[in-house]
Amino acid sequence: MPDLPPILLRYIAPLVYALALWWASTAAIILLYRLPQRTYRLSFVAITLAALASLYGVWLGRGDASMWGAYLGFTCGTLVWGWQLAGFYMGFVTGPRQEPFVWHPSNVVRFGQAIHASLHHELAALGGAGVLAALSWNAPNMLGLWTYLLLWLMHLAAKINIFLGARNFHAGLLPDHLRYLGVFLRYRPMNAFFPLSVTGAVVIATLFWRWALHPNASDFEAVAGALLGFLTLLGLLEIWLLMTPPVGKAWGECRVDGG
Repeated sequence: MPDLPPILLRYIAPLVYALALWWASTAAIILLYRLPQRTYRLSFVAITLAALASLYGVWLGRGDASMWGAYLGFTCGTLVWGWQLAGFYMGFVTGPRQEPFVWHPSNVVRFGQAIHASLHHELAALGGAGVLAALSWNAPNMLGLWTYLLLWLMHLAAKINIFLGARNFHAGLLPDHLRYLGVFLRYRPMNAFFPLSVTGAVVIATLFWRWALHPNASDFEAVAGALLGFLTLLGLLEIWLLMTPPVGKAWGECRVDGG
């Protein structure tokens, strides 16, 4: 069988893989938290085993700076982050308070309440980053850690945009057991953080693509840069969609506050 063209292996294949893994992992989490709650424990045990296997994969591949090592690190980092999201959306790792808050007009007070409602999740995310760093720090292949940090950063950017006000997100998109978080949602056609988050994502994506397309880039660097660069663009798309006009049920029918 003839060798595949370098551009296909170094750039096109990573784009397809990043899109497939992002779509499949997102769809799987949504599907699982929409199942009856009696299924959550078994599902979360399975996801936890996958996350533990991924941590082992990060450790096993920490010295592999090949093209396939890049795929391994990217996959493992994505699956470990998927564990974090599953724990949050299934209600296992959220925050000290899991009951409705009273609406408060002060953004400062509401921000403190929001942190309180998801504190355990954010601490778990920080702990996950620490474990990945301990497993691969200063190793030739740290892509698992960088992938995880990038996904965490994009998730934080989306959450801040939603908190400050978005056009295309409402409490109905949350699982029933997380509807109490709806008190933090506001409808706004724009917020001050949105252009900053979009600009930041464009800058980060540009840096990754410059790394991938550098004339002296190794196969590992080209694939890693393409994977992270395209993942950043997917995160940018998610943030952008928060401000697009909603399709279907109008936001006005789902609004939590009067703002």
